[in-house]
Amino acid sequence: MFEQLGLIGCGLMGGSFALALKRAGLVKRIVGYSKSPSTTERARQMGVIDVEAPSALLAVSGADIVLLAVPVSATEAIFKGIRHLVSPTTLIMDVGSTKRDVVDAARRMLRDHLGCFVPAHPITGKEVSGVENADADLYAGKQVILTPIERTFTVQLQKAVDVWTALGCHVTKMSPQAHDAAYAAVSHLPHLIAFALINSISGQARGKDFLALAGPGFRDFTRIAASDPKMWRDILIANREELLEQSKIFQSTLHSLEKLITSADGDALEDRIEQASQTRANWRISAHKSFTK
Repeated sequence: MFEQLGLIGCGLMGGSFALALKRAGLVKRIVGYSKSPSTTERARQMGVIDVEAPSALLAVSGADIVLLAVPVSATEAIFKGIRHLVSPTTLIMDVGSTKRDVVDAARRMLRDHLGCFVPAHPITGKEVSGVENADADLYAGKQVILTPIERTFTVQLQKAVDVWTALGCHVTKMSPQAHDAAYAAVSHLPHLIAFALINSISGQARGKDFLALAGPGFRDFTRIAASDPKMWRDILIANREELLEQSKIFQSTLHSLEKLITSADGDALEDRIEQASQTRANWRISAHKSFTK
């Protein structure tokens, strides 16, 4: 059990982590800080946190576990603001969707305390944000990627594995570089495509009429276009090198399909569609097996 969680960012992700930790009996006290004082106050009123802190530094004071649940662009400033009260035994984690930029910020700012930091990316969320939507079940049954570096302390890494596992998560470890390459392909690019698709349709003279006729398949895919604009602005820019590389690969593949359509090569087009269908089926089977081990 942890004595105190220093929660920096009391929104959906941070608030859900706090509630889950409380419910599991893994923490005695939670001190929270958010950039907006009204958010911190609301978190206390809801019982998400026990004490409001006026700064990130004071949220960390006395904490043996710290969670940064802030936009990735704010991470460096937070590290700089808290490093003076981090102890060698403190476990520091984040929940950012990109990892190389966060690790680089930690290297610059945490310095001698870099080993305390275990970068984390829980693969979960909601279309809505804010502490009002915090949910103790948000992380249950979900995957969490940890991206330790060469200076990460073994003890802190094991603590991170233990706490996420205790919350019902499936924990995977990989390098920050491998993480960002993977999520550029399976998360960041799909979001970029959804944003572009909605904008391309809505920008047409009859766009509203077209959207009104869309079926559930279209709605299921493009629901991610409703994601928080500021958060996704930061994510797409932070991981732009990997994202643009994946975008080039996608555009090349799309162009090859367009050529088959242009030439009316039905057999070849059907083969490519079948290939995609089979790949997705195999992936679903593999994913199910990995989560039921």
